[in-house]
Amino acid sequence: MASMTSRERVLTTLNHQEPDKVPIDMGGVVTTSISRIGNERLKAYMGVTASNEIVSQPALDVVVPCEEILTHFEVDFRAVRMRPPSDTGEGRQSWFVPKDGKGVKGDHFFDEFGNRWQLAEFDYSPAGPALANATLSDLDTCIWPDPHDPARVAGLREETLALRASTEYAITADIMCGGPFEQALWTRGYEQFLIDLHWDRRFADKLLGKITDLDIALWDAQLKAIGDIVDVVCQGEDMGTQHGLYISPELYREVIKPHHQRLFSFIKANTRAKLFVHSCGSVYAIIPDYIEMGVDALNPVQTGARDMDLVRLKREFGRDITFWGGAFETQYFLPKATPEEIREHVRRNIEILAPGGGFVFAGTHNITPETAPEKAYAVYAAAKEFRNYPDGWRRSS
Repeated sequence: MASMTSRERVLTTLNHQEPDKVPIDMGGVVTTSISRIGNERLKAYMGVTASNEIVSQPALDVVVPCEEILTHFEVDFRAVRMRPPSDTGEGRQSWFVPKDGKGVKGDHFFDEFGNRWQLAEFDYSPAGPALANATLSDLDTCIWPDPHDPARVAGLREETLALRASTEYAITADIMCGGPFEQALWTRGYEQFLIDLHWDRRFADKLLGKITDLDIALWDAQLKAIGDIVDVVCQGEDMGTQHGLYISPELYREVIKPHHQRLFSFIKANTRAKLFVHSCGSVYAIIPDYIEMGVDALNPVQTGARDMDLVRLKREFGRDITFWGGAFETQYFLPKATPEEIREHVRRNIEILAPGGGFVFAGTHNITPETAPEKAYAVYAAAKEFRNYPDGWRRSS
């Protein structure tokens, strides 16, 4: 098979055809990268001297790996990111967009909504929802982030055009806003919003609608700037836990899905780029809904969660949605496995997911701080070893 550029390779697999090689992602999205601490250890292990990598997601404390690492591991993606607003509000930090690229300092921070995030060893968790005590009428008067602040897209088109002109990588527009459901959990509080869905449906639906309006406005700003010159656009929206959805599939379809449909339809109508949706946990029950709504790629394919068996997922949905992840399990397996176990784990998962295209190599989330650098290295070394079509994973096993 003739050699492809990274962009050709990615678009081929997203169109459910077999490329020359499995596309490899590391840091093309804030959920496919490596923690700041893990990155420093990996650089030391590899003898890489680059410094001052951008912290691309403040709460997750993950970085954009340096070019030397990306090139070494033959990574096919480079990302562009929406900028922070000119003013996040006193003492606030944009949750998805790094303010200065150096990450968050201190034991907590407040996001643009006013939600408090608390340091939990290595990263930050939601700990103080801004609308915990809000009433229905408060939703009309509370202060929301300004999606139309021109600072959010200042220089973004120029950066993306330069990247497209100078490289042949696939370009991702990285996650820059929480989805309606996930943002409602952060802003109202997990327990309270789940109660709202059952006991105060008017409030829940209005909050979901307000967040969807905000997300659409943010996408409108971003897609007007770069929607014609990126290859993949990425939306975050965690719907799953380890054991299933947060809510029943029936409740999802009745209450949440209409907001997803409105958001995804807007994105699809305003760009030819492929739509990537991140949803952790066990989301097997709603993958058909995602396909119906036009989602092109599902991330992170959390194989340690219930019903997320790769063989079953590939068999049932592999012709209709790309699995952007699932190549290695980061939560339980990677920190404890040996390099040889990692090699076999990667080989097996590529063998399951690669046939027919529709697969991008990435983990079940970011590589964690407790993962030893030789194990992080082993994962991507195996990706390079087994990525070749046809059947490179079988010839090398």
